[in-house]
Amino acid sequence: EFDGTDLIGNTKHLMNAVNSLPELTERKQVIDKHTNIATVLLGEIKDRSLDSYAKKEYDMMVRGTIDRTELTSVLKGKGTKIDKLRFAIMYLISSESIPQAEVEMVETALREAEVDTSAFQYVKKIKSLNVSLASASTAGRGNIVDWAEKLYGQSISAVTAGVKNLLSGDLQLALTRTVEALMEGRPNPEIDSYLLFDPRAPKSSSGSHLRGPFKEAIVFMIGGGNYVEHGSLQEFARRQQPAKHIIYGTTEILTGGEFVEQLSMLGKKMGLGASPVPSTAH
Repeated sequence: EFDGTDLIGNTKHLMNAVNSLPELTERKQVIDKHTNIATVLLGEIKDRSLDSYAKKEYDMMVRGTIDRTELTSVLKGKGTKIDKLRFAIMYLISSESIPQAEVEMVETALREAEVDTSAFQYVKKIKSLNVSLASASTAGRGNIVDWAEKLYGQSISAVTAGVKNLLSGDLQLALTRTVEALMEGRPNPEIDSYLLFDPRAPKSSSGSHLRGPFKEAIVFMIGGGNYVEHGSLQEFARRQQPAKHIIYGTTEILTGGEFVEQLSMLGKKMGLGASPVPSTAH
């Protein structure tokens, strides 16, 4: 027996399905784009062993050293020239004292990988100058490892290893810690050296401390900045109750590769670095 009601209902369902086809097609296209991007990223991570780089770089920062075998395997393993150069620079700044033989081994490995060592040589030069200044001063430690400790907010020697990868770390950048201290407006040794300019303060006022807390801040970096600093500040602002508002600005936003390029340029201006060893055709 023919039921007209069922026919009308089925027709409505069919019309709804047809009408939703454009939206479903658009959604599928978006999903396909994200899938393709994820596939390419995973392929790049695998081809360059970026996960291994991240883990070893983090381990170097928290332990202040790396096994020589691991160091050699990274420099002679997968990765682009810039990957290996950045890793070598991380090794240089994360270790307080490096035997000259190991430094020469790293330089040789970089040249064999046809890497321009100008950036590496520049950082090595700056580190040697910094260590010289630190050894001449009795006021306190001033070497590159102290800078790294301040950067990550804790003593490197006190941090235990066992971290899976760089992204899982919960270390607060020096910039974020400084902004937090300034916005709190309380006396803090970390910000005692900062200058205070307050046009509203009486001329006779001798107070040098900010009177906080503050809800808003504008942070501007003279020189290269990066999204990591921006993200760290925004994460700090969101955690506050009530939430704070922080604007981050910089002369220019640099990727890791662009920063290394600037180091390389500075190294070449100082006449540092050596030409990479050309590969031999077989």
